Amino acid sequence: MKHPRLGLTLALACALTLPAAAQAKTQPKPAAKSPAKAVSTAGTLAPMMPGLPTEEPPPPHTTIVEQIVARVNDKIITSTDYANAEASMMTDLQQRAQQSGQPVSATEIAKAKRDLLSNLIDNQLLVQRAKDLGLSAETQTILQLDQLRKQNHLATMQDLQRAVESQGENYEDFKQAMQNQILQQMVIEQDVAPRVPQATPQQIAAYYNAHKAQFVTPDEVGLSEILIKTQGKPASELARLKSLADQVQQRAANGESFRKLAQRYSDAASASDGGDIGFEKKNQLEASLAKTLWSLPVEGVTPVEKIASGYLILKVTARHHAGQETLQQATSAINYVLYQQALKPELKTYLDGLRRNAYITIKPGYVDTGAAPAASETSEITHFQRVLPSDLPKPTGKDKKPGGFQMGGGGR
Repeated sequence: MKHPRLGLTLALACALTLPAAAQAKTQPKPAAKSPAKAVSTAGTLAPMMPGLPTEEPPPPHTTIVEQIVARVNDKIITSTDYANAEASMMTDLQQRAQQSGQPVSATEIAKAKRDLLSNLIDNQLLVQRAKDLGLSAETQTILQLDQLRKQNHLATMQDLQRAVESQGENYEDFKQAMQNQILQQMVIEQDVAPRVPQATPQQIAAYYNAHKAQFVTPDEVGLSEILIKTQGKPASELARLKSLADQVQQRAANGESFRKLAQRYSDAASASDGGDIGFEKKNQLEASLAKTLWSLPVEGVTPVEKIASGYLILKVTARHHAGQETLQQATSAINYVLYQQALKPELKTYLDGLRRNAYITIKPGYVDTGAAPAASETSEITHFQRVLPSDLPKPTGKDKKPGGFQMGGGGR
């Protein structure tokens, strides 16, 4: 049985909202590092030399493990960084395709690949700019890691580290990628966002009237979950866990606080939220599950259901019927869309200025699609205000929980 996003897997997520132009993943899934990297004349030598080393054939029988793809001031982006970013990009495209129900087009993949190096360079420039501005994300990174720990129902930070490493991640790289993404967001909020004009009521109304079809809500159901995991447990424990699931379901069905039961007994990542997993669209649920949920009243509890990872209990917390959202209901989402649209050119101008004042070299065979235009066509970085906005539009993914490794960064 397939019902996505029911919190049944460990989701180590970072709920940051970088605009699309700066949201390329740079080190979300770092590859395991070799004990020693074989370096050829096309590799990573001569860090103090300007530009990239000239291309020369490696000595016979040399295996090239790592190469410099680009140099951004005193930092480098390696072939491993590039490969990790490409893999993460493909994962993101596939996840978005699953959520939308639309396959990823070859054109979309080609564009994402074409812009990959440009995004890596932009991310590195933003991190360097953060350091120039004296910004620090150490405290925010610690708080973010602790939030991840709580969201994933882990007792200690050591447990979080083990969970990250169990998914093939290097924990230090994971932390650094998180810190880089926070720094990027800080720069955007401080230097760029204040220049973005607020959408007027007339603009919001015009967008609504032109895109009404986007604001037709489908039938959807609000859910909370309790998961009693059996995955990885010895066979001798299974009977006890089934009995526990039955008891918890009976207590929930009799009116005991589902939230407290989830916090106490659930093994899902949603346990810290009392089991809340937001809204699921009826047409995205398996038919049999949708039939069960729509047969229950609000506050109704499903029977115990055996799934691959354990025993699942769901509670219907709300139900929305299909219909047209009003302008008032759609205003928040429209405001965010218009903000993102207005932010994109401001961010492009800002990044052009960073690039024009940076020393960037690219390895032959790679293309930087974001290369800055001539100086006369860009604006100086210094004209951007450095005022932290207090009322930036917030993303409005409707009651969705973040999932997956949403990391930014890049380079060394």
